[in-house]
Amino acid sequence: MISTFHMIEGSLIVLTFMTVFIFSLGLARSDQTTDQQTYAFKVFLEDDVIGFQRFVVSTKGRRTQINVEAEFDVKYFFITFYTYRHTNVEIWEGECLKEIRAKTNDNGESFFVEGTSKGGTLRLQTHEGEQTLEGCIKTFAYWNPAWFQSRRLLNSQTGELQPVKVQTVAEETFTVRGVPTPTHHHRIISDKFTIDLWYTMDNEWVGLQSTTRDGKKLHYELQ
Repeated sequence: MISTFHMIEGSLIVLTFMTVFIFSLGLARSDQTTDQQTYAFKVFLEDDVIGFQRFVVSTKGRRTQINVEAEFDVKYFFITFYTYRHTNVEIWEGECLKEIRAKTNDNGESFFVEGTSKGGTLRLQTHEGEQTLEGCIKTFAYWNPAWFQSRRLLNSQTGELQPVKVQTVAEETFTVRGVPTPTHHHRIISDKFTIDLWYTMDNEWVGLQSTTRDGKKLHYELQ
């Protein structure tokens, strides 16, 4: 016959085991938790809305996946003079690009960029052929200002590794969803273009502005 003491002791052992087991399951689940942030922008050319660009950033531990979609249509009196379509999936580990799959239709001209990093080498296949890039490669990762602090950034449309200069311009008030908001203003300068970016004090990306080849202002408004 089992004594009451042994029954209680056995129950406590089982209860303790189940508590540890459930807690361990909770830790395992928490380790698999994915944080997701969406940046959805309405895109303007001067004062006219021409389309949208959406960035979905999903992070799990040190692994980050970015899904990008853009659609622009420039019209004049209901006639379309310019179209742009771009999709891109990037996978990062820490601050380094590990995989990229991008397709672009720039007003009828097609581009693609596909690449995988292994052993510190990123092998790229583009519309112009193959290339191999050494080291920790970064794209124009606007959503994370710490990531684009580099002297060279990979253009996800062309596959070109472009020399850049990154500047911190100033702390400014920037209108976000109609509300004046304190922000950090950064600037990326290359030999082909200049891009201005704004971030809240918590480093949330809230604005982008650039200038087209014909001198018109292109800017993004966060939705």
